[in-house]
Amino acid sequence: MKIGLGTGRFFLAFLVVISHLWAGMLDGPAAYSVWGFYILSGFLMTHVLTHKYGNTREGLSDYARNRFLRIYPSYALAMLAGGISLVVLPRWGVQLSALNPQFNLPHGAREWMLNILLVPIPSPGLLVPVSGALAVEVGAYILMPLMAFSRPAAWISLILSMLINLKLGFGTDTFGERYSSFLTCYMVFACGCLLSQYREKLRHLQAPTLSIVVWLLHCLVWLKFNLWPWTYGIYFSIVLSAWVVLSLSAQKTGKLDAFLGDLSYPIYLFHTIVAVWLIPLGVKMRSFKFFLLAFIITIAVSWLIVKCVDKPLTRLKKKKVEMA
Repeated sequence: MKIGLGTGRFFLAFLVVISHLWAGMLDGPAAYSVWGFYILSGFLMTHVLTHKYGNTREGLSDYARNRFLRIYPSYALAMLAGGISLVVLPRWGVQLSALNPQFNLPHGAREWMLNILLVPIPSPGLLVPVSGALAVEVGAYILMPLMAFSRPAAWISLILSMLINLKLGFGTDTFGERYSSFLTCYMVFACGCLLSQYREKLRHLQAPTLSIVVWLLHCLVWLKFNLWPWTYGIYFSIVLSAWVVLSLSAQKTGKLDAFLGDLSYPIYLFHTIVAVWLIPLGVKMRSFKFFLLAFIITIAVSWLIVKCVDKPLTRLKKKKVEMA
């Protein structure tokens, strides 16, 4: 089976899960994977906007509708599951924030609205502890048409966001802000957008196997330079992730690749919520067993989400024919 973008998305989700749940995992791959998702989103959203939806009121309306149906129903279930976990498990002596510091009940109307609406503003209390990155992605979806239909706008977005990163510097003390802020992350979506727009000119650089190997080798740099991911490594990963996306986008794949891609989103949403329920069962937090059991259960939960939520909702999505 050839590896396509669907399998690539699944692997990125796997790296996020293992990095979050196993203490023995290398540092860096989770951050590289999240920004890899941003590259992929910028690439794919630019493609569908320019080749399927078009720059019309109807097309943009269909784009927004379909994005909503893709993101929010599964996210609403994750919020419900996260809320139940935050109410029930502390009564059993489980401190959920020990696994993820942001896994807390929101306080006040502002934090609740940030959670429900996925506004890309940091919140100390998250019902879904990985939803901060998802909110950044939703914010980029809203602005994506501006870049998708205008290369100058994409270049300006890239440059302005890069300047914000430069102003913050590359020290470890600013990594959290650079990694999670919408304004600093927007350049990654702009890179994905430009990658899609210049795809034909860059086609000669496609190398599926080599690009993946180099991407993986880059993860090992942390073994020698432990500050690399939090300083310059995250930016170097943008180039490598773009190379992988460009290379895999040319692969002819089948149903398995598409299915693995479908699983990636609920895996990302639910892995921490699933994992915390193993703690009262006596499974040591962040042990390899903890990760393995959580990952297996998360795949089962994700399959149910795809089968019972995502697939039925595809009937509500407006289909668009590929434009010439």
